[in-house]
Amino acid sequence: MTKLADLQKRLQLAVLGNAPADDLVAAPPVGSRDSRLGVYRSAYTLRLTEFLEHDYEKLRTYLGGVRFAEMAQHYIKEHPSDQPNARWFSRFLPEFLEASHHYRRNPEIAELARLERALNDAFDGPDEPVCTMADLGAVAPEDFGSVSFVIASTVHRFAVTTNVSSLWSSLKCDEVPPRPEDISAPLQIMVWRQGSGARFRILGDEEAMAIDTARQGVTFGVICEMVAAFDDPDSAALRAAGYLRGWLEAEIVSSIRLDGGIEK
Repeated sequence: MTKLADLQKRLQLAVLGNAPADDLVAAPPVGSRDSRLGVYRSAYTLRLTEFLEHDYEKLRTYLGGVRFAEMAQHYIKEHPSDQPNARWFSRFLPEFLEASHHYRRNPEIAELARLERALNDAFDGPDEPVCTMADLGAVAPEDFGSVSFVIASTVHRFAVTTNVSSLWSSLKCDEVPPRPEDISAPLQIMVWRQGSGARFRILGDEEAMAIDTARQGVTFGVICEMVAAFDDPDSAALRAAGYLRGWLEAEIVSSIRLDGGIEK
């Protein structure tokens, strides 16, 4: 006698389109056994498409229902669900869109998906402590150059080559998005969670370098030196201090380290 687990496995493979299972299905009065299985195949695809629509609402609006559904079918075929938690089903979509010949000629599509994924990941990220200007003020002035910062894990940083930020903002406001455009130089985007909401903003190249350096655990003194090498050295310390203040106000610094310890 065939075990239940084996029957379930065969039926699952059939629903995924990877194996025949006509012998498991009673013949219907009208149609075929395969058409009965097709009902489950369609339901599987529709449910996974709903997960994609939930995680990529702006992309769905941008592409429109028909084109999004076509894209979802391509993605489902390439990346069938492999996790019990449906939250992670859509995690490969930006890379899929970048590589797919159907979509890579429209790079704003993959970048819109990348931005939405980063916002979702920031929102779902772990709760962490938040340092304030008062915490920074507790550091003695003579020690300031040797402090380093733990940047929250909800912070994501990447470059874009299209006007995707304008596209996303228009879609969020239910406005007609502008025409997609390639930009002359990549823009640096930071996504993070502040309070109970996920946010993003465009960074200048210098601040992007500074925050990437801070995430490596480099001290503030070294960050100032790198900022000085990037642009006007006379105002480097002031610029670096301005970036740090902005990070604290944005709640992306989880802790301040001094001589191996942590200042809360």
